[in-house]
Amino acid sequence: MAVTGSLAFDALRACRLWRSASDDGVRRLEARARVRRYRRAAVVAAEGDAASALAVVAEGAASVFHLGADGRRLAFESMGPGEPILAVAALAGGRYPASTEAAADLVLVWLPREALFELMREEPVVARDLVTDLAARVVRLTETTRSLSLDVPSRLAGWLFQRTLAGVRTTPAGLELELGMPKTELAQTLGTVPETLSRALARLRAEGLIATRGRTVVVLDVGGLARRGAGYSEG
Repeated sequence: MAVTGSLAFDALRACRLWRSASDDGVRRLEARARVRRYRRAAVVAAEGDAASALAVVAEGAASVFHLGADGRRLAFESMGPGEPILAVAALAGGRYPASTEAAADLVLVWLPREALFELMREEPVVARDLVTDLAARVVRLTETTRSLSLDVPSRLAGWLFQRTLAGVRTTPAGLELELGMPKTELAQTLGTVPETLSRALARLRAEGLIATRGRTVVVLDVGGLARRGAGYSEG
């Protein structure tokens, strides 16, 4: 469908990939864009598909993941409104290295990669935005790769420690936080399966690092959790 109204412009204007672009430049992107709507769990792009376009989330959320030969699903990231998806592969002109699906009912604003190249020619400052963003993505990918080299209890400990930095409730028992997602989804985020995640939770409990009540986790030893998340275990 053709783009009309402000939905596409607002999503494109919010995108960090071209944060320094002028409003006129964003309107030129909007003129080249197409909006598509997806129901929850619909496949947006499949791993191995030719990468000729990128998208910006206008509404909802998109999940990027890899499905292994053994059926194990590894979740890389979830993208919300104003965030770009599939951009690196589209700019490289290769194939999508991972699959993307609608994590909720989703609206995407699609752009051919040539539209972004034209914007960079017309407004060279946009190239700096792209380099900055892509460099940050390389750092995040390196961190993800390092995390996946650890055992599952250490991955879980690192994930929980990061959650404590984002904000927790202080109680007499310890720092209390919510998992914020079903265990199946958390297992995918950590690159494992629910059964192994349950064993990892039990291991952290046995080590005296946490206690659990359903989806609520009480952190008993923040320092120990941080060391475990870095790959150091005293057990």
